[in-house]
Amino acid sequence: QAAPLPRPFRTYPEEVGETSAGTPVASSDKSILQEEDDDVPPSFQEVLVELARLEAKLGGVRNFKGRPRIERKVKACDFRRAYTDFEYVYLTVLGLAKLQVHGEEILELNNGRNFTENPGVRLLERRTGMTMHADREGAEHLLQSAPALLLQAYAAACKDPAGLYGFFCEAFDRNADPCLEGRVGRILEYLRLRSQDCCPQHGPPPEDLAVGPLPADADAEVIVGEHLRVFTNECVWRWAQERGLDYNTAGADISHEASDFAVLCNAATFEAALLARGLAQDVAGRHWEIQLDDGSWSSYGPAQNDALERARRSGAATCEVRVRNWTYEVDFQRMVQLNVKTCKERPIRCAAWASANPSGTGCLALDDIQAAIARFVELRTLAEAPTAGQ
Repeated sequence: QAAPLPRPFRTYPEEVGETSAGTPVASSDKSILQEEDDDVPPSFQEVLVELARLEAKLGGVRNFKGRPRIERKVKACDFRRAYTDFEYVYLTVLGLAKLQVHGEEILELNNGRNFTENPGVRLLERRTGMTMHADREGAEHLLQSAPALLLQAYAAACKDPAGLYGFFCEAFDRNADPCLEGRVGRILEYLRLRSQDCCPQHGPPPEDLAVGPLPADADAEVIVGEHLRVFTNECVWRWAQERGLDYNTAGADISHEASDFAVLCNAATFEAALLARGLAQDVAGRHWEIQLDDGSWSSYGPAQNDALERARRSGAATCEVRVRNWTYEVDFQRMVQLNVKTCKERPIRCAAWASANPSGTGCLALDDIQAAIARFVELRTLAEAPTAGQ
């Protein structure tokens, strides 16, 4: 039987004063770090301490007095022109450590929109010095998995013949895109080259939940097919979580026409997800918002918004959504969200997307979307929509 999935931003051995390898970080080693890094979890402190031993070999410090520190987001051109490899690697490790510490807060504020409209991304930039494309599918999973991927890569490096110097050279590249996706992409590549399972007992790799680039002349079937790939992976991940399985095991075990999986992944739920994400040019996509204590409104994340839209379009009176470790029941008649554990209620509202196509991946006629979905049902790639009474 597979081990239960760990919680996002799970507790590490540092909570009992040890590193991930079980070796306490010596006080003499910790003196290498700066006072403002006291909130860095010891697993990440260990990485920074080992990195500091290679400071001179990686170019030293050029832009700071003492150790590098997160002061602002550094542009790609500045990293390439003015920063050393040591500074870039140090800021990346420190940024991912800060994401581990502040991840819950960042996720809570993330509304799945671009930087100018997303308080979660703005907080990510302030805390970690990195930005991201939160309006792309898979963004929430990336926020949850990035810190653990760094620690996994570091653990692999400790056993690698190339040693830690090879790790700091190969898994980090200051000439690459410095957004969160770009930095984590290098770490994933490092793991793959060493035949490591990039997500053991975690969710899917980021690319499984992200719509890939499409040709400018792609037809409806190609566009819908790429969205179906992502939607199916999302359903596999949800199915796995409900059963305490890891993503890879679940993917191997699922029959896509099995009744329990088809409840999640079928022609009706897929069409509702596409419409909720604004892919159809002649159907207004909608987003859901919740009222905070100060009276302001905050958008649900992409996964929760899709669940609410599917429920609304199916005529359901209520819908259950999960946000990290909390379970909420949304009542569409009273337009409130109820915290199942605390019984606290908050008002909700639904509005049309500011853009007809918030995901930026293409805009299709509804008839073309439905024809493509019917084709995938015919090919037995997607289960039929359930009939009344099923």
